[in-house]
Amino acid sequence: MDARDGPLDTRVKDIVQSKNALADNDGVLTTGPSATVFECIGRMVDHDVGSIVVVDGEAIAGIFTERDYMQSIALKGRSSKETAVREVMEQDVAKVGPEKQLAECMHLMTRLRCRHLPVVNDAGDLVGIVSIGDCVKRILGSARAETDRLRKYVRGQYPG
Repeated sequence: MDARDGPLDTRVKDIVQSKNALADNDGVLTTGPSATVFECIGRMVDHDVGSIVVVDGEAIAGIFTERDYMQSIALKGRSSKETAVREVMEQDVAKVGPEKQLAECMHLMTRLRCRHLPVVNDAGDLVGIVSIGDCVKRILGSARAETDRLRKYVRGQYPG
């Protein structure tokens, strides 16, 4: 990232790479469509994430989120142990490419009222996921760094 660029100019691939460096796997929690909602929720809790990407073979079949659980299971009195995730997942999944800018992702999430965007490469392969939390962390980190830089400047502590 160039010194003139702001956090909103960050590319999705930068966020995915930083998340993958911290993860044991590719940084994306996935499941098959026949898994129960109970199994999915358990895995989401274990990994401290708010969504799980549903894959059928190599293809993204849907996404299941905490919101889906509240709307499709809890409020409708369905059993999470008996309901397959394919019955309640969001099938029309918005995706982004690695070259998308953070600002574009935030705009898309706001417009679609979603908090998670799977990241796919040109071949359509799932390579990561970006959440609204990832976006906020990147913006806050950049703001802190800029604040520190300006404090040092005001104190006369120029970089040398």
